[in-house]
Amino acid sequence: MRRFGYARVSTDHQSNDAQIIALRHEGLADDQITQDVISGGVPALSRPGMAALLNAIQPGDHLIAAKLDRLGRDTVDVMGLIRILNERRINLRILNIGVETDTPNGRLFLTILAGFAEFEREIIRERTIAGLAAAREAGKRLGRKPKLTIRQRSHVLELARSGMSNRQIAGVLDVSASTIQRLTTPGLHQKAAL
Repeated sequence: MRRFGYARVSTDHQSNDAQIIALRHEGLADDQITQDVISGGVPALSRPGMAALLNAIQPGDHLIAAKLDRLGRDTVDVMGLIRILNERRINLRILNIGVETDTPNGRLFLTILAGFAEFEREIIRERTIAGLAAAREAGKRLGRKPKLTIRQRSHVLELARSGMSNRQIAGVLDVSASTIQRLTTPGLHQKAAL
């Protein structure tokens, strides 16, 4: 059984000294502690330090974090990381709340946390659906902004009629050939113009 520590701050202007001290009090040496300087909004698996740590850690090992919020900004991300750790049989210990995933209390905490994560996902989904409905009702165009203006789209059709290829037109307007193809292909033209 090996033990690894993890500490994270969002910016270079912040210090993770308090986290490092807490991990050292647990008997971890500096070479056992992985640090990230990256926003908690970045998913755990996309953080360089955490990704490297997950490559090194083995079943039966222990991952120790000073605080739960260092693992991620929202419950959904934290639960995703915890689920990966559980599947790989890696014990997680969170110092500030005294939770270990290999104890009955720790498993109860994770069950409650999973419930909150599901609740958070549902709330986000409901807000998204309500926001989209309100935007549609207000007559707002949803989706990505068109790459070409109405005038540029007319110009594309003129160039296509003059015999230029989609690739040549794309080069002139500095867009992808597939953008031009959507405008010059019958049936796709109406969809692209919306």
